[in-house]
Amino acid sequence: MNKLKQSIINPTLVFLVMLMLAVMKIGCANFNKLYTLQPAKLYVANEDGGSVSVIDLQNSRKNTIIDLTDSQGEMYMAHNVQTAPDGKSVWVTAVPMDSSKAEQLVVIGSDTGTIKKRIQLGKHLHVAHVVLDNESKNAFVTTKDSSQVFQVNAATYEVVRRFDLGKDNAPHGMRYFNGKLYVASMGSKSLSIVNVADGQIRDIPLQGMAVQTGVTQDGKFVFVSLYDTKEVARYDLLRGQITKIPLPEGSQGPIQLYATPDSKLLYVCDQGELLQRPVSDKVYVIDISYAKVINTIKVGNKAHGVVVSRDGKAAYVTNTSDNTISIIDVITQKVTGTVPVGKGPNGISYWFATGGMP
Repeated sequence: MNKLKQSIINPTLVFLVMLMLAVMKIGCANFNKLYTLQPAKLYVANEDGGSVSVIDLQNSRKNTIIDLTDSQGEMYMAHNVQTAPDGKSVWVTAVPMDSSKAEQLVVIGSDTGTIKKRIQLGKHLHVAHVVLDNESKNAFVTTKDSSQVFQVNAATYEVVRRFDLGKDNAPHGMRYFNGKLYVASMGSKSLSIVNVADGQIRDIPLQGMAVQTGVTQDGKFVFVSLYDTKEVARYDLLRGQITKIPLPEGSQGPIQLYATPDSKLLYVCDQGELLQRPVSDKVYVIDISYAKVINTIKVGNKAHGVVVSRDGKAAYVTNTSDNTISIIDVITQKVTGTVPVGKGPNGISYWFATGGMP
């Protein structure tokens, strides 16, 4: 009788065990879409909240806040954030609520999560974006109202040079690649290329309000978001040719953009709001080689900032009106998660154990 029971029970147990293992496998697959097994963090500049959110992607997406308020109680609006390529520091452009105070470049230690240095840049500059060179020796900051780019020594924290882009150039977003700065100039509606070594500056007219730039890691293209014309410009670095990529009907105007590490896809945040337009909740995906939009992804309201993970598996988008970030699976092109952050998230940067995404 016992042998008969065993012959009946054992196959059932085997089936149940196999079923549980299958469920666990599926669960693990979904888990890996949201989390990374390697140390990785997101730094998010919360402009309205005067803070930086730090999201731990390795474990449970733990969200901590770094307050930018100084010792006198002055609140600073964090607009843009950038992890250094060596992974040792995080740089934030900060504008005081009190316009009589100096604007700052705030340096955060990635190991401690605390402010290491406040670099005084000056008043009435409208500091916008910050990037670093490949060796993490220099930081570069756009100052919209003075139409300049400041160069800051990353070791001494001193301003060592100012690049004058021209009156009413109004630079905003910027990327560094192989000794050059690629600057989106809103006022002059152009791509400004700064050769850091000799200070030479070249302007490429784009006939559109340039907001941000992105450079593919293969060094072939520079992309520029053109807000007013609802386009993305692709600049061929080898041939010097410009290709305009129109965004789909219903676009309200692109802001930030970021290419995948394999230089195949470009993610474009369609924000809206400026020029009295409605707020958008779209991210457009562009096929880089064909220079055309191949997908539209719905995220949160007022999609602004975007970065792609080191392995190219996920894109992260700030939703300024919703105080969240959206996580996009690059393979499926689906939103796989939403994470709350501080108030008014703008810029976003990706840190990993040995560096940061440019």
